[in-house]
Amino acid sequence: MADGHVYPEADKYNWGTSWAERPMLFHNIGGKSFENVPAVEGTGLADVIAGRGMAVGDLFNDGKLDAVINVMDGHPVLLKNVSPDKNHWLELKLVGGPKSPRDAVGATVYLTANGMKQREDVLSGGSYLSSNDPRPHFGLGQATKVDDVEIHWPDGKVEHATVPGVDRIVTVAEGSGK
Repeated sequence: MADGHVYPEADKYNWGTSWAERPMLFHNIGGKSFENVPAVEGTGLADVIAGRGMAVGDLFNDGKLDAVINVMDGHPVLLKNVSPDKNHWLELKLVGGPKSPRDAVGATVYLTANGMKQREDVLSGGSYLSSNDPRPHFGLGQATKVDDVEIHWPDGKVEHATVPGVDRIVTVAEGSGK
């Protein structure tokens, strides 16, 4: 979460808030609650900034989602995911067909792996003045194969695609089945 007060004058008064604030990262606890991830000194999470939007995506094509925060009157802040986990993942680069947008905005993808079904939507926006990576990204945990990929294209077609494995970025063109 990137934030900051809308008025720089907030620092002049004892309102219990400030113009610049520290970004926050939350860890999902089994889909039931979240815990705050503490900032490590010298990282982007420890910076006190006037955040004005955040874009999330796999910037280094390594299967780990990173973030870039826009800063009012300052340089962007990069939050590089350096988690040592060895979980598996799959990312899709969708290419729409003749009746869908080429960037596949509006597509919905359902991925089933290891008995769990996940959904990702291709969107053209994200946070304030920001746009997230349009590639649907799926965390697979310990699953080493994908059972099904079902794509609902913007033109209404539904297609099942096969993927050659996990831990990779796969391009799927509408109508190709792969």
